[in-house]
Amino acid sequence: MVGVLIRMKLAIIRNSMTGGRAALMVIGGVLGVLAAATTVWLSLVDPSGPGVVPDLLATAYLVWLLGWVVGPVWGASSVLRVDHFALLPVPRRQLAVGLLGAAFVGVTTAVTALAFLSLIVYGLRQGVLPALVAVPAATLQLVLVVLLSRASYSFFGLIARGRVGSAFTGLMLAAFLVLTQSGWIVVVALIYSDVLTTGFPSEYSTVVRAIPSGWGVVAVETTHNGHWWRAVGLLAAMVALIGLLLLGWSRTLGSFRHGRATIRGSGHAPRATRPVLAGRTAAVVRKELRTWWRDPARIQMLAIVLGWALGTALLPLTLDWNATLPWAGPAMALMAATVACNLYGEDGTALWLTLQTGTERQDVRGRQWAYLLVFGPLTVAVTVGFTLYSGYTWAWPWLLALVPALLGGGVGLAVFTSVVALAPGPDAHKRPDNPLEQAETPWQSQVLFWVGLLPPVPAVVTVVLGTVCDNAALLWAGGPVGLATGALLGWWLGRVAVKRLRSRGPEMLFHLRTGHAAETTTVKADVPTVELTRRESLVAVFSWILGPLCLFPQGVVPVMILLAGADLRLWFLALYFPDPLRWPIAILMVMLGILLLFQAIQLTTKGRHSCGPSPG
Repeated sequence: MVGVLIRMKLAIIRNSMTGGRAALMVIGGVLGVLAAATTVWLSLVDPSGPGVVPDLLATAYLVWLLGWVVGPVWGASSVLRVDHFALLPVPRRQLAVGLLGAAFVGVTTAVTALAFLSLIVYGLRQGVLPALVAVPAATLQLVLVVLLSRASYSFFGLIARGRVGSAFTGLMLAAFLVLTQSGWIVVVALIYSDVLTTGFPSEYSTVVRAIPSGWGVVAVETTHNGHWWRAVGLLAAMVALIGLLLLGWSRTLGSFRHGRATIRGSGHAPRATRPVLAGRTAAVVRKELRTWWRDPARIQMLAIVLGWALGTALLPLTLDWNATLPWAGPAMALMAATVACNLYGEDGTALWLTLQTGTERQDVRGRQWAYLLVFGPLTVAVTVGFTLYSGYTWAWPWLLALVPALLGGGVGLAVFTSVVALAPGPDAHKRPDNPLEQAETPWQSQVLFWVGLLPPVPAVVTVVLGTVCDNAALLWAGGPVGLATGALLGWWLGRVAVKRLRSRGPEMLFHLRTGHAAETTTVKADVPTVELTRRESLVAVFSWILGPLCLFPQGVVPVMILLAGADLRLWFLALYFPDPLRWPIAILMVMLGILLLFQAIQLTTKGRHSCGPSPG
């Protein structure tokens, strides 16, 4: 059973990992190897504080455990979905063992195994017996995190059927994103603190070792101290926990579909009257507002936007640096467009209602107004509140330029991407038993995140010119420029989406029904697609890695530090240069990041276009 499922998984990966998915796998593998190498390095450090190395290793293993728990939720459905085997005449425990064995085949498992070698390295530093105990401890630790990821995926799928569960899942995903992109802030805070010399607080050490991810470290320590029976007990506890998780997970396999949570409005609704805003567009607005409030998938989007923006702005407070607080609002507006990139794909074949009634314009405009009503007040409230709390009055011209441009450009890009880059998903009544298994939009979200930074460029340039020229009128003119840019982009991109929906509506409906794009008469079926060369593929991968690093950590963040006048250098390259060169280097890194991201987007989308028919 295990061998059959492993071969099936390898065949699926071999035939599906092409183009953007292959690039994402390579990028994830490179970043994972770097994280694993860092974990091994932690086992080799020699700080002066007592018990610092085991505490660091236990913390690192906890991070790996959380990554395995949240990672599958973020990546949606696994390669081998449980629903596909539900009706097979196979015992549940046998199916669970087979799926668990297949879960060990993958890049993530190999990278995690490399990271857990650090426990063996730490055991070798303690002696022969601790090293011998570290081998089964590291093995059981790997089995535990893999099995826990499968069990937690089923658990999150159960709780994500309601509003509270969807919000909780979205906050978990947002926390995972924040730690992935800004976890270095926590590392820097640890370096600047005294824990490496005085050791971690005893309460923290107790908690981090009591979690199952720290049991292997405790087993190695107790063996070194001569308490081998405690080490045996910890290993037996890990085996028992694995058995309980396997038993509990196996009981969820092959079960009947669970009853769906029906989310309705108030049971004491007032008598139906004529709505305040009548008309077709207003009807779409009301429908969309109810969807944003009732649909678990939309609630999860809202939680991701709030969690990511607030977490990104609040995490630097660990360094006593509050200059990021005013930018929580613009970050919220940017992430809102990123998560709302597939509005029509999430509604499924309900598109036929719009096509049959000829209300394409009203549908697009209604979705845009609902988007603004949902995210506009939240963005404005967070911007005003956080800026007043931080006390950075110099940020007001920048915020007045950024917020309207990001909101207007985001609402236009959201509907435009939902129509042009449609990712088909199941209808609401045909969604899988696990609500987390929705339409996959990895490349749409990534591209839209970086494209969403372009709308505020004219307004930001205006504010920069006002700052450099010390012209108050030009400085505050960024607000009207941002408002005009956002309104223009929102109207124009919505108009393009309406035209696309009218001209390609039947093809979009076919795509939603079948999952395959409809053939057009202008492109021959036997025309080959453009394939990237090996050099172009490598350039695209490294551009996706280096572009964000140059743009944000080495470009935008140093610019914000220079504007705030803070005395921080950390790992920002521009801040290590003399004063006359700091601004040019920071701006150069921003331009380099934009160039690399433009090249990555261009190469990634190149393989998705078809070559024109050859002449003759």
